[in-house]
Amino acid sequence: MSTDLETPETKPVRRRQQQRAIDTRERIVEAAIAEFAARGFEAASTRAVADAADAKHTLVTYHFNGKEGLWQAAMDRTVKAFTTKQRERLVGLHGVDDAIKLRLVLEDFVRYSAGNLHLHRLMTHSSSGASPQLDAMVTDYLKGYFDLVADLIRSCQATGQFVEGDPHHLHYLFIGAATRIFMQSAEATRITGQSPLDPVFIDRHVDRCLALFFRDPPKKRDRKGS
Repeated sequence: MSTDLETPETKPVRRRQQQRAIDTRERIVEAAIAEFAARGFEAASTRAVADAADAKHTLVTYHFNGKEGLWQAAMDRTVKAFTTKQRERLVGLHGVDDAIKLRLVLEDFVRYSAGNLHLHRLMTHSSSGASPQLDAMVTDYLKGYFDLVADLIRSCQATGQFVEGDPHHLHYLFIGAATRIFMQSAEATRITGQSPLDPVFIDRHVDRCLALFFRDPPKKRDRKGS
């Protein structure tokens, strides 16, 4: 039997309290993403996160049980969110030609990268040296996703629709081509006179990045070999 003594008058108060707790947790996660992206795991400060989120430091411990929990929440919001979205995308494309699948997945990656700059800064810090955070990121999030993309690349290579080379190496080349200009957007804006984060630029960037790696399939020869 429930011991909840809520009355019609107290329910709105409880809902407001719950919403404030949700809002506070969201602010803490967003602040943690920015902190880890800027400083990496070791140098990041939970107190800095609390200050940026305009929250008491005790709430960081309450919601996340310290830095490790914050890191996990940041990974879930960025890396896990992206790889999960991509897996769901591929499930929705069941039966579609692999070249189309690969184009759409890589296009999604470029567009997601433009709108989520902290993702690559987080991954850059995590990948700079051996650490438990790197091990967890690779095992829990990245390895399966990279293998999925590699399988699509191999399929497209077999039909002459993607450049030759080791699929994982090519995937890293694509990531570099796609994301570097977003990571250096302030510099690129000053040099080119246009923000890489402008939607028109992003559309062109998607086309240029895909064109670097995709090839038209070879034409079929007729029976006379012409």
